[in-house]
Amino acid sequence: MQNALLSEQQHIGSGFAGLNDQNYRTLMELCPDALIVHDGHMIVFANLAMAHLVRADSVNDIIGCPVLEFVAEPSQDLVKERIRQVQQTGYAPLVDETWRRLDGTEVQVEVAARHMSWVAPKAAMVIVRDVTERRRLEAERETLLAEKELLMREVHHRVANSLQLVRSMLNLQARGSCNEAVKIQLSEASARIGTIGILHSRLQQDSSVVEGEVQPYIEGVMTDLRTSLGETYQRPIILDPGEMPPLTLKADLLVALGLITTEAVTNSIKYGSGRIRVRLAKSDAHVEISIEDEGTGFPKDFDLAQDRRGLGMRMIATLAKSRGGNVTFGQCGGGNGAASSRIAATLPL
Repeated sequence: MQNALLSEQQHIGSGFAGLNDQNYRTLMELCPDALIVHDGHMIVFANLAMAHLVRADSVNDIIGCPVLEFVAEPSQDLVKERIRQVQQTGYAPLVDETWRRLDGTEVQVEVAARHMSWVAPKAAMVIVRDVTERRRLEAERETLLAEKELLMREVHHRVANSLQLVRSMLNLQARGSCNEAVKIQLSEASARIGTIGILHSRLQQDSSVVEGEVQPYIEGVMTDLRTSLGETYQRPIILDPGEMPPLTLKADLLVALGLITTEAVTNSIKYGSGRIRVRLAKSDAHVEISIEDEGTGFPKDFDLAQDRRGLGMRMIATLAKSRGGNVTFGQCGGGNGAASSRIAATLPL
């Protein structure tokens, strides 16, 4: 039996043009992955990495053994099918399998195989890589991500509850005030805090509270705005994503975009006219959201620094600046000497 195996090994080695037996063996031994060559049933060649993988004392404990002897029961049928696949198509792609060591323990491996018909009719080389530790780390990572998602959901829930408490306090103060101007200011502050709470609540509705896609999130924000305005509101609010591909952003940036959208649309409702269009655009390093309507727009000499009435506009500018971005007002060339009714915020990704 040993002589027959030695003859098969010599035949396989001679099939590699340009490599003598010693070079061939050296190349196999230097490979960090486990390598075996089998004849369709029995192992006729193995390197030291394979011996280490199955915890054999030497390659002599492997050569002459059936391939399936090192395959755990759950992967037996899969390996049999892949042996047939190699002989029929010449190749078996990388898949996960469970192998069995000589001491009976199991190991998770990635396996790929190539038919070596030019060496022997049923010969195949198999590359085996131990991925037990990688799979353990991946499972650990998935567990940590799930825990992070749960924690972030709880954080958003608590933030929304806290904001609701603050809003209730502001409403109580507004009702108790005898000054009409103070009532209006407190009511507006309460509404803005309610908006922030809604934006946090919307994150909890998505599959992930850590990040999310921009377009569905902004569409959800606009849906909330339409709902809050009621059925009597006639001006359409339209989202125009343009040609922007799907874009996933972190939660804090999504909330900032949602707040900018809400404040800008609210400003258009108060002072603009016609359709309100929300546009999304993306460059290599920035995302831009712009809100415009069909009104006469901002005054030609509009200066945010001198405007002390528009808290919403200052909020938009502050949100953009705090994230390293910028905001422009009415830079779209309106007619009759007035700038377009447009607010655009550009934020770095």
